[in-house]
Amino acid sequence: MLEFFNIALVNPMINLLVVLNNVLFGSFGLAIIAFTIIVRIVTWPLTYRQLKQTRIMQSAQPRMAEINKKYSDPKRRQEEMMKVYKEVGFNPLGCFTGMVVQIPVLFALFYAIRVTLPESPEALDRLGGKLFSWGYVQSAIPIEDHFLGLDLKANSHIFMVLLVGLTTFAQSKTTTTVATDDRTRAQQQMMAYMMPLMFGFFALSFPNGVSVYWIVNSLVGIFFNILVYGFPLLGLKPLMDIKVKPSTVTAGAPPGPPSRVEPPREPRNAHEPSRSKRPNRRRRSS
Repeated sequence: MLEFFNIALVNPMINLLVVLNNVLFGSFGLAIIAFTIIVRIVTWPLTYRQLKQTRIMQSAQPRMAEINKKYSDPKRRQEEMMKVYKEVGFNPLGCFTGMVVQIPVLFALFYAIRVTLPESPEALDRLGGKLFSWGYVQSAIPIEDHFLGLDLKANSHIFMVLLVGLTTFAQSKTTTTVATDDRTRAQQQMMAYMMPLMFGFFALSFPNGVSVYWIVNSLVGIFFNILVYGFPLLGLKPLMDIKVKPSTVTAGAPPGPPSRVEPPREPRNAHEPSRSKRPNRRRRSS
């Protein structure tokens, strides 16, 4: 499993970072920033799906609140919620795809930076074994390990730790939350404060290079959130129009199952004979 992880993620990531380092004037810090932006662009379809699913779920909140009030039986409540999910086109798994992709990339980058910025001649030899047999890549070793006065391979500076926490918090504030009751809403608010503290704590053991990645990743995430959700506090409206299927049962209507709602009848032509006259015609013709 570890070998597959190295072949599929760590080794290609090391070589891409080295190439970007060469392209960007030998600055490994700029290479990490460029790498972060490339990863976010490549994974944009997954990110868009995640943001879209969250926005769809937000549109169904009035209906979900009615279900919570009407049904005390958890099983029946779950059944009614699943009907609403199907009606509005919501997939619960779609809200986690972006995070599922980011976690392995984060761990792979942690190892890639550790390997790409070796601290000993033995580690430099191991790096040579992970590089592709391409002169453009091989000639880049060793790599400059400082960026804006930071040692990228050293544990994160306290300033970087604070930036990791602040950007994570800012990203959570621009993310639309989905809560079906007050308890869930309170838990989400707590997580909005716990996540920055947690990642800030993790950043204490991150190399400065990984912290640079996470800060840029959060800034790009903030941009994507504003793109899809807007930012009401600053009066910014969404720049992307996401079509959301409206629920056929509104917040003010009786909360019955969506499948029982009858579609409106088509208007009958004024010249079309009514159904009550047809039997009479049949009798006269007989």
